Amino acid sequence: MRYWDDMRTKYGFNDGGAVPDGAEVYRAIYIRAVNQLAEQLGSGVRATAYDRVGVHNWCLILFYDVNDLSGRTPDELAEPLDLSSAEVVEPDEAMDEAIQQASLLDLDSFVQVSIDLSDDFESFVAALYPVNEGDPLVAEVNGQPQHIYPGGQVRLVREVNAFNGTQLPVGSEYAVTWIDHHPPLVGLAAQSGDPICVMTAPDAVVVVEIPSEIRAESENCDPIPPFHLSNMDDETLDEYGEFYDWNAAQIAMQRAARERGQSVQIVNGYSNTVTSCDPDESE
Repeated sequence: MRYWDDMRTKYGFNDGGAVPDGAEVYRAIYIRAVNQLAEQLGSGVRATAYDRVGVHNWCLILFYDVNDLSGRTPDELAEPLDLSSAEVVEPDEAMDEAIQQASLLDLDSFVQVSIDLSDDFESFVAALYPVNEGDPLVAEVNGQPQHIYPGGQVRLVREVNAFNGTQLPVGSEYAVTWIDHHPPLVGLAAQSGDPICVMTAPDAVVVVEIPSEIRAESENCDPIPPFHLSNMDDETLDEYGEFYDWNAAQIAMQRAARERGQSVQIVNGYSNTVTSCDPDESE
């Protein structure tokens, strides 16, 4: 009875955090067996199933005096019962003997396990990719690719719940302190160096800034946001703002080239040129 001891305390199964699949089946087998033996050994108590409400381990086995269980069938004792009006008791000597004998019977072998493939596996394996040290967490948000690095800055595009229970609003910005690729998760802090205040899926954020040390080494010229415009002397055209959408950046580039009468380029989040536009191409 591999799970018996866990089922006898609210702190079992790692304080309720590791209750195995099918725990109710194991519990029912244990209860039926020990009660069958206990009855023949003359015990005055019986084992019953109890589903505990709240924190800690929910899957428990409790004992009650047989007089409080009159009219209950063996099958009923193996299902969760409401016995709040009765007093929980400890096993008597005969029940202890029944438990000892039942523990030698390999009762767990009577549980039949069915193995099935999760419905989520196909989508998981389709999105699976190798991860090299230093690789960003790549996600698509609002149709735009996002490259998320520790040390970068992101902005929330939907509300998320922080560890302290507060709801972080859309538009608030946070420092990225940690990423995981499988499953994809982002750890955020109010500022770089602060403790993580929330972990969220990457589709909840857009990248505001890729770390400067990454930008300095990168030759990535793909359309990865955030975007800004510059002239051909690499002077940033601040008056046109920053863009998180590739199509919006292209429209702004053409407008800037037309208004300024000079060539304008789009610079990606890695500080590299993606494309450029001459004034005559913007007509």
